[in-house]
Amino acid sequence: TGEDTELLYIPFTLGVTPIEPLTLSLTLPYVRQTTQTVVTTGGGVAVRRENARRVKTESRAVTRTEDGMGDILLKGEYVLLKEQPLIPEIAGSLKIKFPTADEDEGLGTGEFDETIGVGFSKTFLERLAAYLTLGYTFVGSPPGTELDDSFSWSIGAAYSVAPPVAFFAFLDGATAIAPGQEDPLELRVGAEYKLNHAVKLTGSVGVGLSDGSPDFGVSVGLGIRF
Repeated sequence: TGEDTELLYIPFTLGVTPIEPLTLSLTLPYVRQTTQTVVTTGGGVAVRRENARRVKTESRAVTRTEDGMGDILLKGEYVLLKEQPLIPEIAGSLKIKFPTADEDEGLGTGEFDETIGVGFSKTFLERLAAYLTLGYTFVGSPPGTELDDSFSWSIGAAYSVAPPVAFFAFLDGATAIAPGQEDPLELRVGAEYKLNHAVKLTGSVGVGLSDGSPDFGVSVGLGIRF
């Protein structure tokens, strides 16, 4: 619509490994958005049609802000094949988005989304790791809106410069979930610093390479193992 949107997404994730090849995680996110109302799904972001019409009639000086709990995410990942000298590690995953976000405020679609995926990873020369992730999201459409399912992919690599520091870069893409939108395509680069065996810090910046992705994004994270 030509209007800018600012999104703040703060996820609190708890993960557990009940058995060695299986990891389960639950994410409880806080979402805050300013100006245009968009909805975030398991397959991407789309502009709400009714708000797109409203934005055209309102003064550009008007700023709208909504915030609250986002959609809860439940994810399971299972290592199907461990890494071997000539074979990458292969892991399958299933993610379910529960519609807990306030639909009336535009923080969610009010519908379930399900994503199935497979990931490949391989380590080279001890310090370099390559990654490829493929996924397909079944996107739930709210009443009066038709959203398409989405195929997503991510390819990248990480390099450990020294034991506590690693740098990474990823190219992420997907098919658009709404008619008339460009396919998302984004480049992310960042670093990870391990304070010790239990605590690590991560940071990254992202640049959109198509109109289907944000112009730019910044991400910071804190991970604690116990």
